[in-house]
Formats: sequence, structure tokens, C-alpha cells
Amino acid sequence: MDATTLVIVFAFAWGILVLFRIHRRRTAAATHKQASDPPPAPARVKDKSMPRAGESGSITYNQTRALQRNNFAPDRNWSREEAALILDALKYLQTVCRDIAGDEDGPPPLEIQNALLRLILTGQDTRDYVRKWGEDRRAAGGGDFDDDDPELARNDQYARIAAEAAKFLTPQNKA
Repeated sequence: MDATTLVIVFAFAWGILVLFRIHRRRTAAATHKQASDPPPAPARVKDKSMPRAGESGSITYNQTRALQRNNFAPDRNWSREEAALILDALKYLQTVCRDIAGDEDGPPPLEIQNALLRLILTGQDTRDYVRKWGEDRRAAGGGDFDDDDPELARNDQYARIAAEAAKFLTPQNKA
């Protein structure tokens, strides 16, 4: 046997040894994984998204500008109804926060607004109520993006949003 043949045989034997070790590690890992308890099934997460409404892509220029003034990055695929709902919900939650905390501090911080907006938009009854509230407000002569401070009806939706806002806006008693 010459040197070239020995090198080829040695390399071939070395490759088989390496492949055998890899196979042994993989089977040991698979056996260990099967023997362990299966991971618990993930808890069902409540859907935290707003259902789509209206014709996609029908958002108006004025709605886009109003959303941008309120620290939103509107998407061109939003509908006119979705943008109106977000703007109405924002006006509603800012009014609720004003009722709870007063006017002296201005609008609540963005984190609080986002939490309250999520509460409004993901709950079917609050979302429907705020949508109707905004439509009635515009039908009564209020502009789409008025900077007024509307008076809100004290109902179940108001109480739910006010209770959540109070968690953020009122000082907690620490004993």
C-alpha cells in the first residue's frame, strides 16, 4: 500500500467515526427529549386586536394628519371608519382622563393612552359604544377633529374605562 492509499483510508475511517458520533448524540438527545414531559400547552391569549372595518385604503388625508398629531403612524391600508374609531376613542379616553385627573396636567402620557385605547378597541361593547358616540357627535355638528371637551354620559362603558384610568392616574395609598 502506498502513502496516498493510506491517507484516503484513514480519512474515510475518520469520517465514518465522526458521522457515528454525530448520530449517537442526535439519538441520545431525541431519546432524552421524548422521555421528558411534554411542555405545557400555551394558554390561550385573548385576541388583542381590533377587527377590521370599512373599505381598506379609504383613510382620508385629514384623518392621517390628525392621527399623526396624536403620535400615530397611520397605515395607508386603514379604512376611513377605522381611523375615525381610533380618533373617537382617543378623544373619549382623553376626556375620561380629564374628568379623573383634572385639566392641570394636560393629556395623559402615551403609555396610559395606549393601555386605555387597547381597552376600548379590543372590547366589543366599548368599541361599538365609542364608534356610535363619535358618529352621533359628528352628526350633531361637531367637526371630525374638534379640540372641544365633550361631556360624557356616565354609563357602564364610562365606568369601566374610568376605573382603568384611575389605576394609572390616581396616587396609590402605600402603607
